[in-house]
Amino acid sequence: MAEIAVPPGVEVVPHDFEVVHHDIEVVPADTEVACASLELQAVLPAARQARTFTEESLRLWGEGEELIDAAVLIVCELATNAIRHGAQPLPPESGRDPRPEPVFVLRLALQPDGLHIEVRDGSAILPVRRAAGREDDCGRGLLIIATLAESWTCGLNPDGGKWVRASLSRVPDALMD
Repeated sequence: MAEIAVPPGVEVVPHDFEVVHHDIEVVPADTEVACASLELQAVLPAARQARTFTEESLRLWGEGEELIDAAVLIVCELATNAIRHGAQPLPPESGRDPRPEPVFVLRLALQPDGLHIEVRDGSAILPVRRAAGREDDCGRGLLIIATLAESWTCGLNPDGGKWVRASLSRVPDALMD
């Protein structure tokens, strides 16, 4: 079996296979195949770093262009929202080192049926989808996420701050609906 180079910050999670017919192996739908996470300072260049990290991770995992393109757009919107609206330090209860500068955490979890993207930040204010006017230069991020993702949701962390999650199907046709 060939070894795969794993970039810094990418964690490969072992999983068990269930043999259902001869040499065909099926991974249960709730099994995590691979995951990667990245903590970034909540500054504008971090959105570019999050996009690059997402693209490189998905390419390493052998995913197709349609999934990569959609995931990169979603990550860009989630990261930008975390930078603009969630830029508060993660609380000490979060288990992370207390830092004066605000950070956000991007997590990618690849499962047999889809990719799950999560961004956590220090703000307890949940995102609200709004209608942007023609001349507005912002306010379309959640609309873009809702259009590209199979689903998205958000919630409060018990330790403070919030999370926003989006899921994409690994089936190319699902991205075109």
